[in-house]
Amino acid sequence: MSRNDDDFGLLRHLDDLLGELHDSVPKAIKEFDADGIHDARVATRRLKAAIGLLEPVLSSSRRKAFENVLKKLRRRLGPLRDLDVMIENLAKLQSKPAQAVASGWLRERLEKRREDARACMNDKSGSADTLAKLGAWWHVREEIEEAREAADTLLGQSLHLQLDAFAERAAGVVRQLAAREAEEEPAERHDPHELRIAGKLLRYTLECAQSQGHDLPSGVLRDFKQMQEALGNWHDDVVLMQQAMQVSLDEMLALHDPAMQEKVLDLGRFLLRLSVRELANFARLWAKRGEAVSRTIRERFPLTAAPTPAEAQAPVPVETVIEPETGPGPVGSDGRSAPEERPPDVASGV
Repeated sequence: MSRNDDDFGLLRHLDDLLGELHDSVPKAIKEFDADGIHDARVATRRLKAAIGLLEPVLSSSRRKAFENVLKKLRRRLGPLRDLDVMIENLAKLQSKPAQAVASGWLRERLEKRREDARACMNDKSGSADTLAKLGAWWHVREEIEEAREAADTLLGQSLHLQLDAFAERAAGVVRQLAAREAEEEPAERHDPHELRIAGKLLRYTLECAQSQGHDLPSGVLRDFKQMQEALGNWHDDVVLMQQAMQVSLDEMLALHDPAMQEKVLDLGRFLLRLSVRELANFARLWAKRGEAVSRTIRERFPLTAAPTPAEAQAPVPVETVIEPETGPGPVGSDGRSAPEERPPDVASGV
């Protein structure tokens, strides 16, 4: 860390994320620890969001090299994380008498698939190789440090763009739900999954802003977290429902055990109802608090003009004053205009 890094909160935040990633990768890859897998994936997502935020001031080759390491690790751990979550949720459903039999049947098969996924991972490169590839971070870090003056304005611009995208998707999903409830055909389709991804990205960018000292009222973060949790619960229910249908198809359950197939279908319908309820919960939260959350974020991060990426990293020009050796020179010789004031260090948003 250089002598000035102590006042560059965003860079400290990213260094901390790299530290968390280094700690969690061995737990995830060697031990298949559920928390380690979760922590590693979340760290890669947070880093991806930050790198996307800073993309205008990063060289393409270095940025992509680091992003590729994160992407490969995230995809490698994705199937294991999905299985961990589904198995955990099925364990909870087994306590419900109406869902116990089908939940137990599906859980047994997903646990077998998790064992197979772990065995497959053991055939690939180990955690040491992954940790070595994460060394690509240091080239990116150097460029981030040099572009520190651009960080605040990039944050403001990115938050406005992301908030616009999230609000537009949220309004569309709410309208779609209202049309379905009224048994009408929606005027246009809106994907709740895209809304969920946009919400994650916005939350991670807000975390970057906090690391830079831009605090938001605790109520705003609490409200947004509740909206995100509703979308996350919706996603978990949908994924588990789809997996139940897929496994029953893979095993041709309707052909071999029609009674169990009926129970699995009941489980699927139950999960689908839960997912619709969670999406409706998000819609209520957004209708009640979305406007206030959006307004507060916009007020805390006012927009400013944006220079090019080259200007964002360019040194401030220094005027050189030459003293005359013998008396004043010709009229106007010492009257050169001052250099133009450098625009704020910013770049276009994500």
